[in-house]
Amino acid sequence: LFREEASVQRLVKSCISEDGKLYIFVSSVTQINKKVQIRPWKITDSDFIMDHSQPIDPRKTIFIGGVPRPLKAHELADIFNSRYGNVCYAGIDVDPELKYPKGAGRVTFSSRVSFMSAVSCRFFQVTYGDIDKKVEVKPYVLDDQMCDECHGVQCGGRLAPYFCGNIHCLRYYCEHCWASVHSAPGTQTHRCFVKENGDRPRAINFYPSHQTRMS
Repeated sequence: LFREEASVQRLVKSCISEDGKLYIFVSSVTQINKKVQIRPWKITDSDFIMDHSQPIDPRKTIFIGGVPRPLKAHELADIFNSRYGNVCYAGIDVDPELKYPKGAGRVTFSSRVSFMSAVSCRFFQVTYGDIDKKVEVKPYVLDDQMCDECHGVQCGGRLAPYFCGNIHCLRYYCEHCWASVHSAPGTQTHRCFVKENGDRPRAINFYPSHQTRMS
């Protein structure tokens, strides 16, 4: 971690380039002139708007976990647009202090059909240079939504903490409405998501009366 951006620029200039990658040689007590790779990150590569004519709708946004750290936002947009189409925005999650990628990202679609196709796949194989990695796709969960079923009537106007990730639901629920709606046959296996650890959604096992347990 450098105090000044100029130090990063000097480091990059001192690197050697091989096949589009940057390297420097470092020495230690046990090894001399070991070649190590340097991966600088431009802050401007964290966000990319593919279609400026479309609003960025968080309800048509997916969360992608396990994103290769060198992957830029515009490259993430291209990957998902080539498979599902109608991508309007992509973002790479970065550490708020270090401003370096955390290995996760978000993609927003302008079409609900494209969003539903993407969120239903759950896993997606990403090839980036010499990296071939399976990433996990989840719905992007918000923490400021009212219950889509009762609109706050059954929960005293409190915000809905639960999101159903099943392709036939994709709705926010308060505790009462989740238990009510998902008591119907065939709905007990629907995945329940809550927002935790910043922007990361977490699947949980739902139990009434605040007895929710992590899956």
